[in-house]
Amino acid sequence: MTRYGLLLILMFFPLIVLGQDAEAEVTADKKPYFWIRMWPDFLIKYDIEKDEEVARIQAKNGVCHGTTYSHDKTQAFLITGKQSKVEVLDLINNEVVEVHDFTETGWLIRIEDVNEIPGGKKWYVNVDRVKLEPDHYKIEKSQWLLYDVTEKKILKRMDELPSAIRRGSQISPDGKYWHVFGRDFQVIDPDTLKEVSKIDLSTPVYTGMGRFQVSGRTDLLHGQDKGRYRLFYSMADPVHNHRRIGGVLELDLDQMEVANRQEWGPPLNTSYVTWDGKKSIGTGGRGWRGGGGGQENGVDPILTFVNYSLEDGSKLLETRVPSRNGLRLSGISPDGGKLYLAGRGHELVIYDGDHQYLKTVELDGEIESWLHLAWQ
Repeated sequence: MTRYGLLLILMFFPLIVLGQDAEAEVTADKKPYFWIRMWPDFLIKYDIEKDEEVARIQAKNGVCHGTTYSHDKTQAFLITGKQSKVEVLDLINNEVVEVHDFTETGWLIRIEDVNEIPGGKKWYVNVDRVKLEPDHYKIEKSQWLLYDVTEKKILKRMDELPSAIRRGSQISPDGKYWHVFGRDFQVIDPDTLKEVSKIDLSTPVYTGMGRFQVSGRTDLLHGQDKGRYRLFYSMADPVHNHRRIGGVLELDLDQMEVANRQEWGPPLNTSYVTWDGKKSIGTGGRGWRGGGGGQENGVDPILTFVNYSLEDGSKLLETRVPSRNGLRLSGISPDGGKLYLAGRGHELVIYDGDHQYLKTVELDGEIESWLHLAWQ
């Protein structure tokens, strides 16, 4: 795969990044852990330093169908109860603290998604609805529910999310506003859903150049700096318009402007960023986007680990390694010294920062290919 073709991975493959220059949230007395969902109804806490499970929380209403995490990283929201309930798990005390029931008489309700609203007092909950008629089921249009967490009450039913936050929105680092990454960067008041301020990303910086395309999911600071984002960006090459160029820029949230832009050439193929923000690690695979997936012509895939410098965009290391069917790069240690493959089965396959095999850790249940980093 050429570097010119990597924009699709950069823009659409979920990027899970670890920030740099952390503030008080991550202190010397805290250490990093992974939270991992394990079949059928557990959330386990995994010690990255020791490579072992150190705690687990069991859901109260059966199999988990989806997991999201609170903005402050102290709670997890698990969809359980045959997709009719949301359980709130306390990640500090390792216990279920609340259960929110969305069942309705005469209906089958299936929760698809739970989105926390700035402030943490309300959620947007996406549900599929099936009407129970006397002799058949009637599938109705899905809804978004505005839900009061404290009162356990549905405040409003909507066909779609409000247009202001429908695409590219996330909670701001300080937890007070919606930040929307679209044609421009917008700050949206969560109560009025009106624009408070914005940064222009759509006006070309010089003749022939396209607009900046960024995603808040690629914040190299991992939301720790309340006054800025550091983001990968891409834009159209002014000479070869079928190609993309990219690099890193910062959004100054105090001055509300683009700052400290570095242009590196073609966008990088990267998925994870070390805590100090100096190195990124990604994968590619033979015929498989994101460096994982199923078999190709009956042969297990070959993964390609790639390390890049985030100081100048240069490639530091590239290594091809054999992989078992279904595994993909699912997380890294904050310093980049360990790379974790997961995705099918009950084991974590671990490589070191130089792409050499270290060990395989076997857990006692099948795990999903999503390792959620938390400092505790």
